[in-house]
Amino acid sequence: MELMRSRLCHLLAAAIAIRTIGCASHDSSNGLGDPKVVAKLHDLGLRLSAIAGVPKPTTMYAVEVSDHQTAEKSVSGDIVSNDYAPAYVIVMTGGLFMALEAPPGVTPFEGSVLTATVNAATYEATDVGITNVEPDLSRVALATADLNAD
Repeated sequence: MELMRSRLCHLLAAAIAIRTIGCASHDSSNGLGDPKVVAKLHDLGLRLSAIAGVPKPTTMYAVEVSDHQTAEKSVSGDIVSNDYAPAYVIVMTGGLFMALEAPPGVTPFEGSVLTATVNAATYEATDVGITNVEPDLSRVALATADLNAD
């Protein structure tokens, strides 16, 4: 069952990454201290959330982490080999998020928390996951930003 959930999450990640790859742009910035970075992550988070069935999440925040490998290990426990590119993790709650696709005969996976790992240089969503437990990123967070703040 856990393997099936993992595969469903990877399917969702692939589908969302394909839909958002056109939104990628190269940028050098000061991380989450830069209002332009926060705005880009806010917009990306809303797009991903809407794709997963929740147009307006109740909470949405970003965490800056040192690299993609650290992000994935903290979010899902996955090991991403040799990917040390700086990354952000967007965490969204407040609805029932649903995977876009599932194997034939399997109900698409759903959960109350949507996470997206984002390449800090390109703003491409590299990994997306749906769970029922918000990840504890406190040990790896270099900075955080509330993406719902006005």
